[in-house]
Amino acid sequence: MSSIILTVPKDAFMLLITMISAACFWNGIMKVMETAGIVDSLSRLLTPLFNLIMPKLKDKQALRYISMNIAANIFGLGYGATPSGIKAVKRMKELNNDKAEATDEMVTFLILNTAEVTIIPTTVMAIRANLGSKNPADIILFPMIATLTASIIGLIIDYLFRKTKKNANLV
Repeated sequence: MSSIILTVPKDAFMLLITMISAACFWNGIMKVMETAGIVDSLSRLLTPLFNLIMPKLKDKQALRYISMNIAANIFGLGYGATPSGIKAVKRMKELNNDKAEATDEMVTFLILNTAEVTIIPTTVMAIRANLGSKNPADIILFPMIATLTASIIGLIIDYLFRKTKKNANLV
């Protein structure tokens, strides 16, 4: 019992250090990507997708924040994606005439952000490394498949709800 009391705080602290280190590293990478213009390039690259799933959203600043959020999520940085996600929603709210109700684009962004397509699950890899895994990246394929599937299903359901809402408004 006494060994647990001593080892659990140490293990928790080491996990915390690992997670903070990973967050700092990837947030630094995100800042470099932003400064180098990669985020703007990513935003332009994602424009056809944005036009398809968020057709009414044309604001470049909101799209830039969404691009940063998606880039952070791709690297498995949910905590790194949060600031740009909040900025994206604030910007979309500024553009919204009805401040009390979320727009379709806000809902779609929430779905994308929640499903969080992840190619490199850095958080899970950091936890696995901290727990002594010899190959912490072995699991990369499974989160990628799961998050991609969740995103696609979420977007399909979002589309169906929008279509139903649109048809209900016509009647």
